[in-house]
Amino acid sequence: MNRPISGCLWPRRLASVGALLVGLAISGGRAEAGEATDALRAVYTEAGRIVRAGAIDEGSLAAIQTLFGGAFDFHSAAERALGWRWQTHSATEQKDFTVLFAGLVQRGFMYWLASVASIGRGGGSLTVGYLEETVDRDQATVRTVIGRRGGGDVHLDHFMVNVSRCWMVRDVTIDGVSLVGSYRAQFDHVIRTSSYQGLIERMQEKISDDVSRVTSPRSRALNGRPSELFEGQ
Repeated sequence: MNRPISGCLWPRRLASVGALLVGLAISGGRAEAGEATDALRAVYTEAGRIVRAGAIDEGSLAAIQTLFGGAFDFHSAAERALGWRWQTHSATEQKDFTVLFAGLVQRGFMYWLASVASIGRGGGSLTVGYLEETVDRDQATVRTVIGRRGGGDVHLDHFMVNVSRCWMVRDVTIDGVSLVGSYRAQFDHVIRTSSYQGLIERMQEKISDDVSRVTSPRSRALNGRPSELFEGQ
């Protein structure tokens, strides 16, 4: 992966992207939006455009990697996912791990959106409700609901941090379950039962899986959570 794993999509820039993508369906009440909500809204608008057909190919993967690379604080999330072991590795190892972690999150979250979220046929939009934004200095929480395919809602809380005047996502809870926390539990299990190198190999294997093996909407992995990496454990 030779593209940036962390960056900044300025709220104004993201808002301009969203303005070009008309027909964003919004369910429920609209919260009093701030910059964090505005940035998140444009990310989901663009994500909806990318996954509107429910089919994933290398082009859509590249697009989602670019989008998430500018919206997600992968470095901090990777550090939290690895836990105390982060400090036992060199700067080069930390960088390599962050690249792998970013790939897992980007791909896993995109597959999950494509298979679980309700996506408008005509406009290519996700059905998203923006419920509440709370800000405490340089941190914010944006609560949303995403319409589930077939009915119902999925509750997503986005924990964001302001880095160099940019709001970036650090973690997401899906129906109350932390994405980063789920990865951390799985990483810890693999390291304890195998080794750190074993974890790296499992992550590389997961990323290199053939897209066609996991794009079916009937896939159990896709209908679970984006962090369900190692089934059967």
